[in-house]
Amino acid sequence: MTLTELPQRIPEYSALKEIDIIKLIIWWAQTYCQRENVTGEYLRQCYGTLGRATPDGGFSAYFKSLEERKPKHLIRSRDGYKLEHRIRDDLSKKYGQRDARDATIHIEKILAELPAKLANPAERTYLEETLICIRHKAFRAAVVMAWNLAYDHFCYWILADTVRLASFNATSPKRLPGMKYPPITNRDGFTEMKESHVIAIASSSNVITKNVARVLDEKLTRRNMAAHPSDVSTLQPTAEEVIRDLVENVVLRLQ
Repeated sequence: MTLTELPQRIPEYSALKEIDIIKLIIWWAQTYCQRENVTGEYLRQCYGTLGRATPDGGFSAYFKSLEERKPKHLIRSRDGYKLEHRIRDDLSKKYGQRDARDATIHIEKILAELPAKLANPAERTYLEETLICIRHKAFRAAVVMAWNLAYDHFCYWILADTVRLASFNATSPKRLPGMKYPPITNRDGFTEMKESHVIAIASSSNVITKNVARVLDEKLTRRNMAAHPSDVSTLQPTAEEVIRDLVENVVLRLQ
């Protein structure tokens, strides 16, 4: 959520007191900009972005009031102020879930509209399983299934055009001379190759753009973290970002 979207996402925004607006902006900065601390100057910049007049006398009195509340609402350091963790958690429960739900609705809409654009039955199966996983909060599995959907689509897209396929096969021994992959003639041929190698060859042969290759490389890394034992969590926002990127920048772009 951007700062300019903040008032639109919170119906009661216009009725909030000034001190609550300040807390809300600090929460936004910590949650969506990963800022550890916020200063008065930073708040002034945020007010300017929102087209909101800075309070008379600045923010010092508000900072002091929030710091002196019991329990504390703000914690001061030499670098500025941050919300006390219970206050931050309360605001996240109140406002963060709305943003998360909006993202979920968007992802489900993208996936629900996708079957009409998929001719391959295998891709439709991957899509159905991706939807099941995301709806049941199996986020690691959702990332894996979304990758399967996009990668399968990518491989069939190469096969569907003789010029693309010829360019891919001609580039393969030049790009990876030590691998000695046989020319691809059907979908099974791709299973003999590492996925990262398929992406590298497709990129080198200009079958796909560098940007599409970058998306595939990034999401392959994320798929590997989700599929293999790892201490890296796969949370809902991460899974939804992976799905959206793969669908919009691979499945729908490669048509």
